[in-house]
Order: sequence, then C-alpha cells, then structure tokens
Amino acid sequence: MPVDAAVILENRPQGRIRPRLDVLRQVLAERGFPQLDFPSILVVGTNGKGSTAAMLDAVLRSHGLSTGLFTSPHLVRIEERVRLNGVPVDETVLESAITDLDEYPDLTYFETMTAAAFAVFSEAQVDVTVLEAGMGGSWDATRLAESAIVGLTNIGSDHAGWLGAKPTEVARDKGRALAAAEKAVIGSGVDDDLVAWLGAPAARRARSLVRCADMGGGRVSMCWERRSSNIRMPLPGAFQCDNLELALALALEAANTGWVGSLEPSRIRAALDGMSWPGRLSVHRFEGREVLMDCAHNLEAARALAEHLKGLDRRYNLLFSCLDDKPVEAMAEVLKDCVGDVVVCPLDDERAMPLERLAAAFAGAEVAENPQSGLERLSDPLLAAGSIRLVGALLALAETS
Repeated sequence: MPVDAAVILENRPQGRIRPRLDVLRQVLAERGFPQLDFPSILVVGTNGKGSTAAMLDAVLRSHGLSTGLFTSPHLVRIEERVRLNGVPVDETVLESAITDLDEYPDLTYFETMTAAAFAVFSEAQVDVTVLEAGMGGSWDATRLAESAIVGLTNIGSDHAGWLGAKPTEVARDKGRALAAAEKAVIGSGVDDDLVAWLGAPAARRARSLVRCADMGGGRVSMCWERRSSNIRMPLPGAFQCDNLELALALALEAANTGWVGSLEPSRIRAALDGMSWPGRLSVHRFEGREVLMDCAHNLEAARALAEHLKGLDRRYNLLFSCLDDKPVEAMAEVLKDCVGDVVVCPLDDERAMPLERLAAAFAGAEVAENPQSGLERLSDPLLAAGSIRLVGALLALAETS
C-alpha cells in the first residue's frame, strides 16, 4: 500500500512553515550531513520549478548519471516527491526514512520530507540530485544541500506574506540561493529590471548558454555551443520553452563542472521524447471522459493557462478551486473570458478557499459539493484548474475510474 502521509506525518501539518534553517541544520548534523554526500542542482522560482527539474533530471539520466529528484508537493502519493532514476521511491523505503526522524518531532512537514529525501539519496549513492525548492531562496530546507549549481525560473507574486509583496523583495529572497552557488543561471522568465535585485552578479542568463525557440506545431529548436537540434516539445504550453531552456542550461553547467560529458543532441531527444509531468496541461480520462488538468495555482500560472487556452480551437468548461492564500478574484478575471461554463468546488484541505468566495469570484458559476460531482455537472470539453490539490484529488479518482 502507498505511504499514508496523513498517518506518518499526522503531527506535522503541511501548512506549517519555519522561516529559518537552524533546526533542520542541527538534525542533519546529528545524522552525518547526508545532504552533502552527493552533488546537487537546485531549482528556485515562482512557477515552472517542477517541470524544469523533471526535464533536467531526464537529460542527466540520458547521459549516464544515476539521479535523485526531489519535488513538491505531490499530486496523489507522497513518494512522488522522492525519485531515484526517474522512478518514485518504494513506499517502504520512504516510510523507513520518514519514521527514522520520529525522534525530531519539531521538524515541519517539509523539513521532514527534505531530510528523508536526503537520506534516501545518500543511501542510494546517486551521482547527482536535482532539488526543487519549496518556497523562496533564503531559508528553504533544500538550501542545506549547498548546491553548487542553482537555477531561477521566474519571479512572481506567490507567498507574498513570506517573501515580500514587491517583486524586488521576492527577487532579493530568491537571489540568495543564486548568490551562494558556484554557478547560477537565470531563466528567461526573470525580467531584466529585477536581475540587479538578485544580488548575484556572477549569475548567467540561460539564453547565453542555450537557446530554445518554439517552432510551432509542437516542436522546439535547441542550440548550444556548436550543437543544435530540434525535438517535439516535451511538455505542452508555450511557457515550457523557457523551462526547457533553463533545464538545458543547467545541464550544460553540470557538464562544464565535470559531472557529465558533453551534451549530445540524440541523448536529449531520447530523454525528452514522450516524457510526462502530470497536472501541467496533461490529459487524463475520468469515467470515460477526457479532462485537461493544469495546476495553475497562482495568478501568473493562471495567466499562462489563459494564453494557452486562447490558442486552442475549442472552448473548455472549467472546474475550479484553490487554496485560501490565492488571489482568486484576479485569477477568475484572467480565466473567465477563456472558458465556457464554470463550476467551483471545495477542496479537502484545511487551507481551502471558502466556497462562498469561489462562487463570488466566478459570478454565475455553479457550486458542487466535491470535485467529482463538479465534473459531472459540466459538459465536454473539460478543464480542471486552480490548485495542485484539485488536480491531485481528480487524479486519485481517475486512477480508480
């Protein structure tokens, strides 16, 4: 049976955040610094971290490296967060690593998961790990891996209460991770006027290392050094071109550091052809019906989703829900003209957005008692978006339908 996070981590609520690293640093010291047993690449940013990390991991594996991949949050099963060579770790291995931390009850949920991942990667003796930061760049638990290479996807408005309400404040926070790295790479999603606020003058633009361009028709061209190729876009959405460019730039920096040989176009094509990353404009079947699912869990992601929808030849009907710290009114304003009928539903989460506010944001929307009944109220074509929790709940149902 899968690891049940609600049981194993029942005293470590997911919403608890500790804006400092001293507690986890001491725990890792007591356990022999497992996070330093392997070289690592850290991906920070507001959106696109998971997609970038997954593509980077695939490219490194295609060049012969054994890898660990740590991402968050999970969609259905907790072991999705900790992968060895692209495969979610066995639930018994992860359960052992988590329960081994029972003597440290003050660790937060994310600290516990991060420490457990470090232990799993150390035990597996991986060649390199790819880490997705949870929040920000100053005091995220992943920072304790002391990653030699760090990449930044973009800077958005999420988590303003923790990272700052102004883009410059968010940039300063995330930039601390870049400033601490030996090699730092800035993705195309970072505005030029924010670069100086990162405090990382040695950081390089991904585009100075690799250039990716959307060729249309689902294909993308890539060029770096004296090499070039074109492949099918590994993940849908024009915004994924920026994520791919950053992933390849980070892989190139890994090659420049000596962790892997030169990047080969044929290996990159093999790595990315047919890869999937659920919940990012992915299509799944639910009771015989196709549902387009996209987490789109903040304002910037909602804008990217809206741009994608505008380019389609059909109008989707939307099932929407989100957590209570999201600007639902602004997200609704962005999405409402790009979709047809709308149904809102609650989430089974203590941080769920109140149903009344969801309904008010989408004026005229129907209200459903849960995600399943929400889909049943809508006609095809179907789109579910607004929260990782919503997509996860539906994927759990889709697996058994």
